[in-house]
Amino acid sequence: MRFTIINMGKTDFVVRRGDPIVTLLFMKLTQSVQKDWLVRHHGATGKPLPLLYEFCEFFGIQYVIGIAANPRLQEKAQRLQRRLARRYRRTGNPQRSFSSFLYRARSWSHQRRICYKAEHTESGTNLRFLVTNLKGRSRSVFAFYNDRGECENRIEEFKNGFAADRLSCHRFRANAFRLLLHSFAYNLVNLFRLQLPPSMRSAQIETLRVQLFKIGARIRETARCMRIHLASGWPFQDLFQAVCNSS
Repeated sequence: MRFTIINMGKTDFVVRRGDPIVTLLFMKLTQSVQKDWLVRHHGATGKPLPLLYEFCEFFGIQYVIGIAANPRLQEKAQRLQRRLARRYRRTGNPQRSFSSFLYRARSWSHQRRICYKAEHTESGTNLRFLVTNLKGRSRSVFAFYNDRGECENRIEEFKNGFAADRLSCHRFRANAFRLLLHSFAYNLVNLFRLQLPPSMRSAQIETLRVQLFKIGARIRETARCMRIHLASGWPFQDLFQAVCNSS
């Protein structure tokens, strides 16, 4: 199981020690999941958040979180940078390598593993740093971290395609209920996608809305049946027929 914190913005993410709501949430989470499941977190915060690291470690959550470069981190990566620069001058091909080291910031209670990726191309050197408690090769840690893009795509689709950010009620419970309705709609569309031809199963909600949902038609209801008359010049009638036949 994975979860992601997206778009921290200007507000720090704060996990208070002993917070009853957060503690209850994760106690329920750890009790409900199967014992052989692994809860992991990957996020891009851009700055160190020691309380978040300690929170994940306390609940046994494996995490991979992006961290901004600083002079101490860059100094640790200098040897690999120089090696890639020499290799690039010799071959003329872009170079990339992964490595890791232990590092402790002033606000951290103990050392943590830093994985980094160094690249050297025509435009120069590029460095990316991650703080993690995962074991294994640094390349594998970065591969897991890069998977967060799919989570961001689904969150963006939920927010923009279903207006999930329209929570303008004055009461918290009312907004929570509205968000629940948006979630139901999103899940219904995901179930609907399974009935589509393979080429349309990855279509965005706006595409589905224009081509299959938002349709002008004339409805005639008789004692025996209801007939829907669509325009003969409608460009997506073949797709609509294929969806009706497959459902």
